[in-house]
Amino acid sequence: MERGRRIQAGMSGPGGVGGPGMLAWLETRRSRRVFEDTPVPKEVLARLVQAAITAPSNTNRQPWRFTVVTAADKRKQIAEAVRARAEEIKAIIHRGHHAEDFANYGDFFHEPLESAAAIVVPQWRDYPDLIADLITSGGGDPSQYHTARSMQAELCSTSAAVMAMLLQAHAEGLGACWMAGPMIAKPEIEALLGIREPFRMVGAVAIGYPVGDAPPPGRKPIDRVVQWVED
Repeated sequence: MERGRRIQAGMSGPGGVGGPGMLAWLETRRSRRVFEDTPVPKEVLARLVQAAITAPSNTNRQPWRFTVVTAADKRKQIAEAVRARAEEIKAIIHRGHHAEDFANYGDFFHEPLESAAAIVVPQWRDYPDLIADLITSGGGDPSQYHTARSMQAELCSTSAAVMAMLLQAHAEGLGACWMAGPMIAKPEIEALLGIREPFRMVGAVAIGYPVGDAPPPGRKPIDRVVQWVED
């Protein structure tokens, strides 16, 4: 009943924004890779993390952690570590038959990091699979069942947290780019930031005030990505 009243009043979304308006706003989010040389206030970055931890997680375990890097020397070291690894990969590929395919693609692994005002390194950790343990305790074989581990529930939860962070960055007027590329320098970055097991990094997010405009990313039409199961 309350939900019906809220929808009728046009207050079903944040700040009173209705469903279509919310969707229109979501569609304006872009991955941004070039940033102004302007610091992001710490209280704004804190809101990004606060938004991230609103995400749902398996049995509310909240398996995430975030390292927020604003120190110029550390940001430079991270970018240089990724650049060095990208150059190594580029040299190896160049010896084969796909040098043109890779071309300058590797530059995307480090260039956003170089101009970002902040680099956020999301991390996640595994937890014991409680259901699997209970099955084992009853003499069963947990490999015969699909439990939370089969969907990497903690990784899924942390991915949802990163998406919430990206949306908060958009709401703050910031640009952000969640990047898988920095994973090529995973050992170096983890050593620089003191990231140790059981935590594992999930790429890196370059954040800053964006420069210029970004073209629409181009999304597959809905009829290519949805399967409706209806009466």
